[in-house]
Amino acid sequence: MKIHIEKNALRAMGIAECYFPNSKKSTLCSIVMRSDLVVDGSIYGESTVGGDDITESISLMYDKMARDDINCIIILGSIMSSYNVVDLDFLNQSFNLPIISVSLKPPKNLENNFKKRYPDSWKNKLKTHTKNGISQKVNIKTEYSAYIQFSGISLFDTKKILDKFTLQGSIPEPLRLAKLFARAKIM
Repeated sequence: MKIHIEKNALRAMGIAECYFPNSKKSTLCSIVMRSDLVVDGSIYGESTVGGDDITESISLMYDKMARDDINCIIILGSIMSSYNVVDLDFLNQSFNLPIISVSLKPPKNLENNFKKRYPDSWKNKLKTHTKNGISQKVNIKTEYSAYIQFSGISLFDTKKILDKFTLQGSIPEPLRLAKLFARAKIM
């Protein structure tokens, strides 16, 4: 899908999560925000902590929104819900939308952590993570940096989207609000 970065009403669906340490489920929240920073949609979902259902959960949230005006999906990390790995390419192909994962730190020791914590499913988790590509450090207009992975969009356009949606720090506003809403729901 060709994305028109210069569009005034560019819409991003930002997805973040929150869960308690001993929880079996993680609360997901999605915020749809226009590039003029007006919020015009929100939905909740859930995924299994330590499971392999995060991609399906995100797909379900997108489908339930039943919108055709979302231009890209931004996710707070490609590894969510305690090593539940998002398949960025699957989401890109399913919705024909650019998918961007934003993290504050690069992942460390993933293979060892996958093996240690999930001996029955570590190979699938590692395969999906490897398919997502290496996290790339980018500098944002706020003079902060983030680590990104992306599918269906160039690095140049990814950076432009992040600049468009980030007011301060490293986290784009759709993700910041989605994280706040997810946290508020579980408190």
